[in-house]
Amino acid sequence: MGGPGYLEKAQKAIRLYLIGWLLLSGVILLGLWWASITWLDEKPLVTLGFLAGTWILVSLIVGTFIAKQVTKPLTALAQAIMHVSPSPLPIPAPEVEKLGLAKELVTNLTHQVYEYASHSADPTLQTQSTPAATSIQQLPVCVIGIGSDANIVFANPKAQEYAKTKEALAGKSLYSQFDIMFKHDITLEDWIKQCRASAVTAQKVWHGVRMTSYGEEARYCDLAASYTKQVGQNNAEVVLVAFDETEAYSGEEQELSFIALAVHELRTPLTILKGYVEVFEEELGPGLNPEMQSFMQKMQAAAENLTAFVGNILNVARIEQNQLSLKLTEENWKDTLTNVVNTMQMRAKVHGKVIQLTIPEGLPPVGIDKVSIAEVVINLLDNAIKYSPHDKTLIKVNVAMTKDNLVETTIEDFGVGIPETVMPHLFEKYSRNHRNRSYIAGTGLGLYLSKALVAAHGGNIWVRSKENEGTIFGFTILPYTNLADKDKSGDNSDITRSAHGWIKNHSLSRQ
Repeated sequence: MGGPGYLEKAQKAIRLYLIGWLLLSGVILLGLWWASITWLDEKPLVTLGFLAGTWILVSLIVGTFIAKQVTKPLTALAQAIMHVSPSPLPIPAPEVEKLGLAKELVTNLTHQVYEYASHSADPTLQTQSTPAATSIQQLPVCVIGIGSDANIVFANPKAQEYAKTKEALAGKSLYSQFDIMFKHDITLEDWIKQCRASAVTAQKVWHGVRMTSYGEEARYCDLAASYTKQVGQNNAEVVLVAFDETEAYSGEEQELSFIALAVHELRTPLTILKGYVEVFEEELGPGLNPEMQSFMQKMQAAAENLTAFVGNILNVARIEQNQLSLKLTEENWKDTLTNVVNTMQMRAKVHGKVIQLTIPEGLPPVGIDKVSIAEVVINLLDNAIKYSPHDKTLIKVNVAMTKDNLVETTIEDFGVGIPETVMPHLFEKYSRNHRNRSYIAGTGLGLYLSKALVAAHGGNIWVRSKENEGTIFGFTILPYTNLADKDKSGDNSDITRSAHGWIKNHSLSRQ
């Protein structure tokens, strides 16, 4: 691979460094010696001794510099070896391109180090008659090797069984044979991209992955992946091992189905209760004393709160079962948001709060599902009401256009704020602040649901907070004209999008 030639070139460069220094220093010393005895009338031996001492001192300095330059290639090579070696702390790859000496030699050698590491970890053993290859074929779990183009390099018999086909899987795209969906923000494809950018070898495990051949019943697996930097044309860049846990995860699905059914049944009596409260308020309200009117308002607020609570649980169950779909239509955001805020004014009044709404004129029409986006606003306002102390009565709702031409809505309170330790997990299911969960009611599902619904609208949700000063939640939605043309069919027809926790593995299948 040209190694000896690169070595000779490096040796020649080192010799040139040394010869150049000896010649240059010799010429300078002779010149100084001649000048000192000619013009300074110094004794030749004294002058020669002084110059010799100076030369030795300077040579030590220059020699140290040359030694440092000479050892830089060795340091880079050692760093490359440590980079591919197992270590509890990640060692970055050497920046070979910055070397001035022996750059070609080190580049060649580090490439060979990476290739050796790749071959030593390359599990494409089914093409070789080895005990390890035979063991992989006999394993009772699905084993698949894929190349850098996402095509299958090898697959054992269990993988063939998963694919529900008798045709050979080798050479076919992984994503054409399996529909892979994750409950995680990082999919297999995202992880591989990260590995290519920063690792030579890496491993990762996902739990509860839906890995199903197209048209078949859902299969739930724990998926383990091993990445090795690709250096050959026919090597497996990633090896996948899928452990079928359908029976275990199906139990969770059944539990979710029961929860959804139970919560759905609660809606009917809740609707009747809200209807009676409204009738009582209309018929009896004017004749009641202030105290009784206050009781009636609290009953109405409690009924609305319970309705929102039931709706959140039901929708989270639908998301987990991949059954919640949204229909985005062209709507006026000012009218929609005003109606939602007006429905929350009673709840805010019962808790002694005032909602201040500010909406600029000239907002473009937005693409939203009115029911689901109302849930987002209600959840955020409900949090602002619950987490504001009695002496902080104002809650601000503001709308503005971002520099990216998105419609951004913010809900600001001046309450207890959110601790920094809670912030990273704020949008996870059942995440709540342990400091106030004992005296503030809630399920920890509102923000999880809000994030899923905003994401389904093509927007983003964020939060800024400081303890004892307040919190600002904000989310963006797209103007209707910004929705991708592929999402539209016909003139201003609705757009169907899923709002589930499952993420398609590959970008070609994402909406």
